[in-house]
Amino acid sequence: MRMKPTLGWTMLSRDEMRQAERLVSGEQDTRDEIGFLLIHQGFADRFFPGTSVLHTRVRYALFVPWLFLHAKDHKPRGINVDAAIRRELIQLAIRLKKGERYGVIGGDKLGDLTSQPPDRVYWTALRHWRLLLPSVDSRSEALRRLGASSNTVPLDDDGGALDDDSTEVFCTLPKPPAGWDDPKGKLDFKLITKEQDFLRRKLGQLTRPGETALALLARLAEARDSFPAAAHGLPRGLDARADAADKQALDIARDAADLAAIGRAVYGALVEHLRAEDGGPDENTFRLKLHSHLDEYGKAAAHCDLAGLEALLPSIPDYVRDVLQKTQAFVRGGKPEAYFTLRDCYQRSEVMRKTSSRARLANTVRAAQRRSEWDRKLNTDPLHYRWYIVRDMLNDLSGQS
Repeated sequence: MRMKPTLGWTMLSRDEMRQAERLVSGEQDTRDEIGFLLIHQGFADRFFPGTSVLHTRVRYALFVPWLFLHAKDHKPRGINVDAAIRRELIQLAIRLKKGERYGVIGGDKLGDLTSQPPDRVYWTALRHWRLLLPSVDSRSEALRRLGASSNTVPLDDDGGALDDDSTEVFCTLPKPPAGWDDPKGKLDFKLITKEQDFLRRKLGQLTRPGETALALLARLAEARDSFPAAAHGLPRGLDARADAADKQALDIARDAADLAAIGRAVYGALVEHLRAEDGGPDENTFRLKLHSHLDEYGKAAAHCDLAGLEALLPSIPDYVRDVLQKTQAFVRGGKPEAYFTLRDCYQRSEVMRKTSSRARLANTVRAAQRRSEWDRKLNTDPLHYRWYIVRDMLNDLSGQS
């Protein structure tokens, strides 16, 4: 029996939209063949210090300190603080999964400690956002202090506790929520008012790297803004909170995001071309995509102020700058079929980043083997600068999640 074809709409929930965003974005942030991720990281760190693509919900910035302190005070006899923390991290995922569908780190493998547990995912954030004391420079130092504080407290000659902060790890925190001590109790990501105020105050002190000026994230947190889910990219609404320097940086970052999308499609087209020359399948996926990418992203990419980008991100190496300049010239030429003229600069950048033994564009037997093994998984979306992470943070802080 033949089935009639049907056409309908599938309505995705907010949680499903978020999960889809992370699936799409994850590939972008783990593969960096040519160096476009350096732009992503540079602007993301400028606008949103302490954030990571591995972040999910901002209440983890409180869960982790609370969990460390609880593990220190309630660790079973015979195990150290680190082992107690690992046990509580596993339990945290189980408790969160009882009430949350989205954002539970380790939620897909309950009962086991994920390879990237929350304490490691959020450790840089804890440091940047000053939830850790300045003297705690590593997780191992935090464990040392917590282990020391779980032992007998040293006393002075009068029997009082010595005024010694060498066992302290975190700043003064809000109290954990009711039921925190119940290992089987349900937890969720909803911040109560005192937690929102605490995190907003901490985020409101963030400055741009190497500067005294407030970071864009600080201004957004103080303004109590929330943002609806939308396509990737830095929305124009951010400009209203940015100072003059960041307004200029936002414009450059948006244009650079589109230039990188075209550049990634160029890389895919080059590998396709060379693989066909090797005698492999003559696929045309990325060569066709270049046409649509030039139509969609070409105007912004051609307009990108590369001199301004280099001034804002001076650590970008010269071989990546060369790729950006020649890719922009290619875009301005308006001929997507001319992508192979970029082979030399893309090859140099790939070899510099991955070495010749792992590069695909080099003219070697090893590179040909790499091309034959290519899985064609290549995200060619514009750079997102962790905006979807920050958007969810701001929505959590404003109670709009």
